[in-house]
Amino acid sequence: EGDSWASGRVDVVAVKPHCYAQRDLRAYECKSTRRDFMHDVGADKWRRYLLVFPRVYFAVPSGLVKKAEVPEEAGLIVRGENGWTTVKAARGHIPPNLSVNSILALLYRGYEQDREVRNLRDRLIYNDRGVAQEAKALGWETRRKLKQKAHELDPVLRTLMEAVEDLTGETLTGLTAEDLARKLKVAMGIIAEAEKHGEALRSISTYLNSLVSSYTTEETRKRTRQEVEAL
Repeated sequence: EGDSWASGRVDVVAVKPHCYAQRDLRAYECKSTRRDFMHDVGADKWRRYLLVFPRVYFAVPSGLVKKAEVPEEAGLIVRGENGWTTVKAARGHIPPNLSVNSILALLYRGYEQDREVRNLRDRLIYNDRGVAQEAKALGWETRRKLKQKAHELDPVLRTLMEAVEDLTGETLTGLTAEDLARKLKVAMGIIAEAEKHGEALRSISTYLNSLVSSYTTEETRKRTRQEVEAL
């Protein structure tokens, strides 16, 4: 479409959850310095995104920009100790150039020359039903794997499950793969703790042996005692 106005790429693109059909696309320009923010606002560089996205936000660290300094049409979110906070909501509008080509031009530099991106563009434009079916199939397959039961595990994972059962003293049959992973994490923690205590006991044993052995030098006894004291 000759999107020459899109000379650059937007930093972040997001879609409001559960509003995909409404095409509530949001562009976020991330600014780490006040100078960068003031330059973009003064040059109106950010306004190109209003041609494609219904809402445009500036994303900055807390305290970098004042609400009053943000252009009327744009929004502002700030990053503080507790995460991101919306300080000023962006004004929504219907962009005149909202299309697959326009969005890809903003996301990928030289996308027209990239075969993979062109293929993605063609699939989105000409094969909406096929893409939806593929996405649905992927979702069902992911759901199936997440609900996979222990009795469906391959021999390697079954052996691992039995080892975890021996270590924890718990029966893991019937657990999902997710639950099994959590149990494994606990088991690995037990092993790590046991290794730590085992090293301490070995140090103590070495020191006690040095006390009763006539072949142990005073220097060795001193070193082993220091190791025990460091526990």
